[in-house]
Amino acid sequence: MNKDLFQIDLEDVTRRESALGTILRQMDVPELRQDTSRLSNLRWINRNLGIQNADHPLFATAAELTIWLLKWHHTR
Repeated sequence: MNKDLFQIDLEDVTRRESALGTILRQMDVPELRQDTSRLSNLRWINRNLGIQNADHPLFATAAELTIWLLKWHHTR
């Protein structure tokens, strides 16, 4: 998980997007916002996930994956 963001291949990104999507389906997140391949949804998730889901056991993992994906999109 500590790979340099410039050496990440698309398989790594796809796996993280899939993992985040799986977690989001277990949370109170609008279906429209569960598409983790869209930058606008990742920004929305980053801002709003904690409002209804702060007590969810996988909240910290989802937040970490979201931030990682946002950083990856920013470096592309």
